[in-house]
Amino acid sequence: MGLRSVDCTIFDQNLLTNRSIPSFMKYFQSRYLLLIIFTLLLISCNSKKNLTPEALEVNAIDVPPGTIKVNDTLYVDRVPVTNLMYNEFLDNLENYWSMKKHERMQFYPRYDLSQDTVFQPWTGNTRLYMEATYEDPKATVNKQLKLGEYSKNPRYSYHPVINISKFQAELFCLWRSDLSNAVYAIRSKSENKRARFPFKVNYRLPTQEEMLSVENELKGRERVRYYQDDIYSAMASTLTFKELQENGNMIILELKEIAQNGTYLPLFNVPLQFYDEAQLKTGFRCVCEVDKK
Repeated sequence: MGLRSVDCTIFDQNLLTNRSIPSFMKYFQSRYLLLIIFTLLLISCNSKKNLTPEALEVNAIDVPPGTIKVNDTLYVDRVPVTNLMYNEFLDNLENYWSMKKHERMQFYPRYDLSQDTVFQPWTGNTRLYMEATYEDPKATVNKQLKLGEYSKNPRYSYHPVINISKFQAELFCLWRSDLSNAVYAIRSKSENKRARFPFKVNYRLPTQEEMLSVENELKGRERVRYYQDDIYSAMASTLTFKELQENGNMIILELKEIAQNGTYLPLFNVPLQFYDEAQLKTGFRCVCEVDKK
């Protein structure tokens, strides 16, 4: 009996020991986990503190995507509209968006919007798609590059779209406004969550005078960068243009841009360095009016 008692005691002690070790380990692990979480949060907070204003603005959800703030109600694209952006527009025109859809979208709910409602197949418009498709089979960008390859080859995804008409640019702005407001509604499951985003955005073409004012304003804040180098050759790196897009500043290229009142060269008071005037292509960028309500 004594032996059994001892055995039982040893067994009980072993149970206690076996239980106490995991308990201690759980305590230690929980403390260790909390320490890791706290450290990561601290690093995250410090990294946010160390982020430049440009980087913070690029990632801010209350800033319309791809834009830089001019004032409380006006934002401007950091770079001219790219081939990637325009091809997304063409895909939506072919499959999901039309002027009839545009009218319906004005009455969509501001939050808890179903993605299937927006991206419903077979709701595009073939006629508009054809009007917005800009490639001339005979058109070339330069002696080595055809426009069709430039607009579709992934190598040039982040390069500026060119040979666009004012009608096509305005149609792009209208679609972009609809899509942006719809995405805010899709990403917001409640009215409170919707309040994190702009109440409403409206993309449009700028005027020449407006762009001169915008450039002067941003230059005063040291938020304008000039890229005066080759845009279209095989040596023009995709990575370079992606970095320009993510730079956080307004990027000015040797490229004419479409405005409401004509085509202009945004190199105000800055001489051309790479291209001659006759070599300049035409692209566009949008400004975005934000309703704060």
